[in-house]
Amino acid sequence: MITTLCYLEKANKYLMLHRTKKENDINKNKWLGVGGKLEKNETPEQCLFREVKEETGLILINYVHRGIVIFNFNDDEPLYMYLYTSKNFSGKVQECSEGDLKWIDKSKIYDLNLWEGDKIFLDLFNKDTPFFYLTLDYEDDNLISSDLKFKEDNFTCFEVFVPENYVKDIVKVLSRYNLLKEGNYTDVYALIDVEGHWTTLEGAKAFIGEVGKESIEKEKLMKFRVKKEFADLAYYLIKKVHPYEVPVINIF
Repeated sequence: MITTLCYLEKANKYLMLHRTKKENDINKNKWLGVGGKLEKNETPEQCLFREVKEETGLILINYVHRGIVIFNFNDDEPLYMYLYTSKNFSGKVQECSEGDLKWIDKSKIYDLNLWEGDKIFLDLFNKDTPFFYLTLDYEDDNLISSDLKFKEDNFTCFEVFVPENYVKDIVKVLSRYNLLKEGNYTDVYALIDVEGHWTTLEGAKAFIGEVGKESIEKEKLMKFRVKKEFADLAYYLIKKVHPYEVPVINIF
């Protein structure tokens, strides 16, 4: 099941919902943000706007997608929660049919009856961490285990089209500077068989091909990533050893 959960912020407070009114509620007597499950053909963003409006009467103007929480409770189906915060909204808080809404100072949030795992992502909010993936495993109200990972956003991806017998030259020059290192592994890259097509024009210094004729050559597509701060160095090194006058190097 996919759900959304949003924490609205104002004057260093969160708008918290004390879930007291709904029967057969897994969140009974707990305090949490506002949200609910996606309806048919609904996107997480559409669900977010609808649930905030239905439960609080407020209209979101913008928001920040902070992470995804995988909530495993006993043997139930896992709950995938799209987690948001927002400081920009309009309207007045209305009565909620699922519980009581109250603005709570952030310093007093942890005094409330919270899910133990909620304290983890609320702490991440306060530290303004990057986008995260948090798995929470519960047996009844007891948090048995948790696993936290952050979205990696410090890499640049490369695609390089190259004759097969030049692949090792590129690997060698990049590895000299540890640019293909991933954790405890080095020389990490992928190869895909491709077929290159081009027509050589007058004035070209062609490695392969004749002027005015189409060339069709078997090539390798190299795919790898390097840390962003070394992307320019990697591009320079690839150009230096690549045999083509104008190599195709995609960077994203």
